[in-house]
Amino acid sequence: METRKKFQTLKKELDDLNNIQVNTCRLTFYAPKKIRNRAREMPVPQQFLSFYEESNGFELDWEMLSSSDPDVLGRVKILSLAEVIQDWKDVVYFEDIELDDSIRNFRPFDFFVDEACVGIYLEEDFDNSLYLYNFNSEPFRLDLDISGYIELLVAARGFLYWQNVIKALKTNTENSEEKRFRTFMPQLFSNFSFDDFSNTYESLRLSKT
Repeated sequence: METRKKFQTLKKELDDLNNIQVNTCRLTFYAPKKIRNRAREMPVPQQFLSFYEESNGFELDWEMLSSSDPDVLGRVKILSLAEVIQDWKDVVYFEDIELDDSIRNFRPFDFFVDEACVGIYLEEDFDNSLYLYNFNSEPFRLDLDISGYIELLVAARGFLYWQNVIKALKTNTENSEEKRFRTFMPQLFSNFSFDDFSNTYESLRLSKT
């Protein structure tokens, strides 16, 4: 299923639920050709460009009604291609960062909260994986390309910090977001299975280590 249809299907599912309030759901059309041509002059992976031939961003904001936990909500903010390829000085990196530090080549893709994002490294030897970047720590390799990321984003319905669930699965550890995800996803979505989600991640991983 193409990306736009996946997002549209997700929107319909959320709209049909009476225990969720959708505050924002915005899907934009493909990136302008001029911007895509500019991106082709940079080390942007073809799979990434293909995504922006279908869509030029996706924003989702939902919350669970009558929840005892204020963090049971969904946040997605996939940026436009023009935003992704711009220089992120003073946001991702600062002037005092060494010129050869790879963080200068990091570009946010899904800027879902102010303090964290998922993005890519625009480098010639880019490994196709997206990275979770909490700005107070080092980027974490999700071991997912853009196609896998979108598939799991939809499976997680954009649940806040679902990326930390991936981190828990990959590192065989626990974190508060993973526990919240396990607890509330089955309550919100009757057809959700954590085991299925975990198995889907394993099938989509770029490596098995």
